[in-house]
Amino acid sequence: MKGISRKLPVLLSLLLIWVLASGFEDLDAETTAGIESIMDDLTGEDFEKLQIEDEWENKVLADVEDYVTVRSEPSAEAAALGRMFKGDGGEVVERLEGWTRVQSGNVDGYVNNDYLLFGYEAYEQAQEEVMLVATSLTGGLRIRSEASTESKILKNVGEGTKLDVVIGEETEGAEWIHVQYAEEKTGYVSAEYVSVEFELGEAMTMDEIKKKEAEEKREKLKQQLDAFKANGNEVTLLAALIQAEGGNQPYDGQVAIGAVVMNRVKSPRYPNSIADVIYAPGQFGPVSNGTIARYLAGPKASCMQAAQDAINGYTTVGSFTHFKRAGYDAGPNSIVIGSHVFY
Repeated sequence: MKGISRKLPVLLSLLLIWVLASGFEDLDAETTAGIESIMDDLTGEDFEKLQIEDEWENKVLADVEDYVTVRSEPSAEAAALGRMFKGDGGEVVERLEGWTRVQSGNVDGYVNNDYLLFGYEAYEQAQEEVMLVATSLTGGLRIRSEASTESKILKNVGEGTKLDVVIGEETEGAEWIHVQYAEEKTGYVSAEYVSVEFELGEAMTMDEIKKKEAEEKREKLKQQLDAFKANGNEVTLLAALIQAEGGNQPYDGQVAIGAVVMNRVKSPRYPNSIADVIYAPGQFGPVSNGTIARYLAGPKASCMQAAQDAINGYTTVGSFTHFKRAGYDAGPNSIVIGSHVFY
C-alpha cells in the first residue's frame, strides 16, 4: 500500500485530466464544480513536482561536505565497505530505522540516514551539486554554433557521448540544449536527439579509494618530475633522490646513489634519461611513497655536488645498478658504503 499511496497523487491528476478531456456532460453540477476547484489548485509546477517525486522515489544523494562511510551492517561499528562522496547518488535497497541500504557503483551497504537526502530533496540538492549531462541518442549528433539548423556545425559526436550542459540555462521544454564539448568550447544540440539528466557520482569501495589515491600521488609526482625534466634541472632531481635515499650517508655513499641512476641511464635495459629512470614504477622507495617531493625545492649542498659528480661520470661503485640497505646479501662482489650495499 505504501507504493500505491505515493503514486496516488499522480494517478488522481491523470484521472482529472481524463475527465476534463471527456467533458462534463455526465456529471452533476456539484461534482463538476468540485473537479474544477481541484484542477484550479493544480499548476504546471505541481505536475512537474509529481513527476520528479515519482522519478526520484527510490533515489538518494549523499548529504555531506566530504564523504560518508558505507558499512556492512546498519551500525557505526560495522566494517567499512566504501564511501559516498559529495555528489554521489544511489538506489534505495531497504529502509530501516535510522539507516538505509544503498546500492551505488560497486558498493552495496548501509548508510546512516543523517547523511542522506531522499526523493525530491535529493533532486533539489542535485541541482546545486551535480553536473547536468546531455547524452547523445544517435550517431553523428551535430553540435552547432547557434540554436538553429542553419548555423555552423562545430563537431559531430557518436551515440552515447556525454556532454556537460552549460549551467544556468533552462532545459525543460527547450528545443536546443547549450552544451560544452571541449575545454572552453560550447555549442548547441537538438533536444530531440539527447537525454538530459543529472550525472550522479557513484560510491567507491575501499580498494577503489586506495587505488585512486595511489594513482593521484603518482600523477602528482609525475607532474613534478616532468616539470624538472622540462626545465632541464636534472641535477636537482637527482640530488633530491640522493637526499631522500641517503641524505644522512657519507659523501661517497651519496655519489654511489647518483652513480646507480647514471649507470641505468647508460644501460640499454633502462630508460635513457634521469627523470625516466627515477620515475620508473617500483624502483625507488621515496618515489613510490612521494617523500622525494620534500627535497625537490632545494636539496642540500652535498647532495647537489654528489649529483653533479655522478652526472659528470664519477662513480664509487663501478657500473652497479642496484642498492639496498646494508645486511642484504648481494653476493661477494657487492660494495658496502655507509648504510647501503651496492651491487
